[in-house]
Amino acid sequence: MTPALTSAEVYTNLIVSLFIIPIIFGIFLKAPKLVVLGFIGVLFMFSDSTWGALGAQSNIYSRGSGMFYFSLLNLLLLTAGLAALLKKLVTPSSPRLAPPVAKYFIAFIFLLLSHIVAGLMLDIDLTVILGYRGIINVLNMLVFMYLVIMAFDNERDSSNLLLTFLALAAVRALFGAVRYFMFGGDDANPYRNLEGIDIKIFFFDIGDNFVAALAAFCAAWMLTKPGLQLSLLQRIVIAFILVLEIAAVALSFRRSSLLGLGLMFVFLFLSLPGRKKFLFAVAAAAMLSIIAIVFFQHRLQFASADGVISSLIYDISPDRGGIKENRFYELYAAAQSMDGQWLFGRGTWGTFVGDRELLSYHGDDFSFVHSGFGHMVLKTGIVGLVLFCGILAACVSFYFRHRRSLAGNARLIADAGFAGFLFWCPTLLIGTPIIEFRTMLLLGLSLALPFVAVGIQHYQVRHYVSPTHYAAA
Repeated sequence: MTPALTSAEVYTNLIVSLFIIPIIFGIFLKAPKLVVLGFIGVLFMFSDSTWGALGAQSNIYSRGSGMFYFSLLNLLLLTAGLAALLKKLVTPSSPRLAPPVAKYFIAFIFLLLSHIVAGLMLDIDLTVILGYRGIINVLNMLVFMYLVIMAFDNERDSSNLLLTFLALAAVRALFGAVRYFMFGGDDANPYRNLEGIDIKIFFFDIGDNFVAALAAFCAAWMLTKPGLQLSLLQRIVIAFILVLEIAAVALSFRRSSLLGLGLMFVFLFLSLPGRKKFLFAVAAAAMLSIIAIVFFQHRLQFASADGVISSLIYDISPDRGGIKENRFYELYAAAQSMDGQWLFGRGTWGTFVGDRELLSYHGDDFSFVHSGFGHMVLKTGIVGLVLFCGILAACVSFYFRHRRSLAGNARLIADAGFAGFLFWCPTLLIGTPIIEFRTMLLLGLSLALPFVAVGIQHYQVRHYVSPTHYAAA
């Protein structure tokens, strides 16, 4: 819960917003790259999760939420989105790539407006209807996708974007390493602070784990792809980043992060030529063995199960007994609470009921469930779930239609985007991404990257090379 603001803080936030929001609007019209890079910098460098921290804490993502419907950062995002829309309306002939998710964007806006109307008719407060426990972050994700796609469109942009990813992720990981080895690790540590497990962690926030995993994937891609000319010093630096980022994920001890990282590297393995697959498999097997040993010794030893595999699924294994002894009891309770509202859901303000003792980790907040897909069903029913899955499917389909025509940095950016989507799959299944502003924007970044890559490729074809030459690349 965000701490209450003092009068001075309220007036300070108001004054800051009155000055900054118009400035952001103007800057985006002139230099959209700067605004989007600013957002990426914030997303990569600042944690959002305060779960497991001792005492009430606020962060950059919650500033202003006590005074406005949304946080200041969210208002800046929506302001930039309006500026992008205005820019597109003023210059409709601008060479921008139109994603095939536009129809889903319009449908989602209609869905959200429908819930607003229905909620107001039921005397639900607008702050609750548009609250972060609803589906507003799906809209934030779509807006951020469009901003990223519009901002980057040439080869220089691709190089700068990749350099930004690696540099920011390396700085964040070095910060985490210093904190882990010298200051007891992340303060937001529910294992130690709430469960009494004597363990320190690198990062608890799933967003930090994603940043590390994305940088690790990019580094591994650059080291393994044939034809990429790198000096010895460059290879050493990239290899250091690779090891550092994998260590960041491994020492965070989050199963969803490790599963996501594993999916990313399986995808990289499958895309390699035959002669490199063996060496990659050997290196990956050695790294996986080290991670498994460390993970078991530091966290899974506290799970009452035999072996690494059984420890990984200790809270969902069939031998735990009935549904009430299983991690999925939460989803079962939510399903039992739907009361015939499966088609349109219980509303963005909707909650579920269940055994409070078994769901004690929820506190008194039953407005979300630990599943992105389950959350969409709870709030918007099958209609909202189909719409959300349609967005994901359209982005994945776009990647597979264009991946073989991409080369160089454009191919790396597209592959990184799809790998990022793979990372988020376990979190969408068993995590709480929909209610997290940072998480949904990082998911939006992943979904946008293949569109950015194709836009860069189109720019190259128009300005530098002939279609015949590019087809042979």
